[in-house]
Amino acid sequence: MKSFIKKILFIFTFLSLLITNLFSQDKDLIKTEEEIREIYKSIVRIDSSVPSDALTANSLGTERNGNGVIIDDKHILTIGYIILEADKINISLYNGQVLPAKVVGYDHTTGFGIIKPIIKIKLNSLKLGNSDNLDREDFAFVLPFPNQGKGSAVKVVSRRPFSGWWEYYLEKPIYTYPINYSWAGTPLINRRGEILGIGSLSVGESTPGIMSLGNLFVPINILKPILSDLIKYGKRISDLKPYFGFSLEDSSGKVSILRVIKDSPAEKVGLKQDDIILSVNGKKINTLRDFYLTSWSYGGPGVQLKLDVKRRNESISFYVKTGDRNDYYIKPRYF
Repeated sequence: MKSFIKKILFIFTFLSLLITNLFSQDKDLIKTEEEIREIYKSIVRIDSSVPSDALTANSLGTERNGNGVIIDDKHILTIGYIILEADKINISLYNGQVLPAKVVGYDHTTGFGIIKPIIKIKLNSLKLGNSDNLDREDFAFVLPFPNQGKGSAVKVVSRRPFSGWWEYYLEKPIYTYPINYSWAGTPLINRRGEILGIGSLSVGESTPGIMSLGNLFVPINILKPILSDLIKYGKRISDLKPYFGFSLEDSSGKVSILRVIKDSPAEKVGLKQDDIILSVNGKKINTLRDFYLTSWSYGGPGVQLKLDVKRRNESISFYVKTGDRNDYYIKPRYF
């Protein structure tokens, strides 16, 4: 049964690739089923377990799974929320092997996570592509691990900013259409078999202003400047963002607090759910993008910022000494 599913998947992907390559004379483009098989040898399934007392246990769950892609002979790239705070990680390889793995690095600013097998084994990797050269109307392929979901051909429909409620902002993520429901940690692959991005989210409007279920991918080029730091130090060592410890939303046209995390910098100064943030250091705030770009412009963890807040009919000012988000995560406890 497993071999049959794989065969169907190969045929589906091969046909998609064939159609997109019919009118191209580029010799570097993938054209054979064998080349597709080689790509799948670099894609893995990831299953992780997280302690119940972890910071992210309630929001992301204690049992997580998704996909990853091998980027050298040791390391696997995925979306970080799959492996964040995990104390048990297993990876499933294309040949059926299941191996224990550990977290090598995590970066909240981009969302990338890197793991590697605990057992020494040589892995088949894919090259990192150039996501800056990816424009609207370009075709690419979403290729999850075979038992996680079907591969699909997609179109790049937008490269616009994204603001997340979890103190997260990307200037130029990749929006694709149509949706692939096995997006988590899944590589976005170009027609040369190179990695363009890693799947992070499903979105309702992949094309602005149009109901169009699609996906958001974190572009691979923003990994390149920090990759060596993630592998060597486990995190980025420059351009760290200050951490408040709250969840935000701006759907009402105002930036309001949805939740304040226990023992966070925000809670320590008395910020509360439903507070509306009016300004940062005197600069007016209307959107999440405004808040992130303004607050981050003053420096990294440890910077003190003045937040002017409206609470019911009262205006209050809070001076928040920001923290380092990494200090709040449970450190992995392996085997």
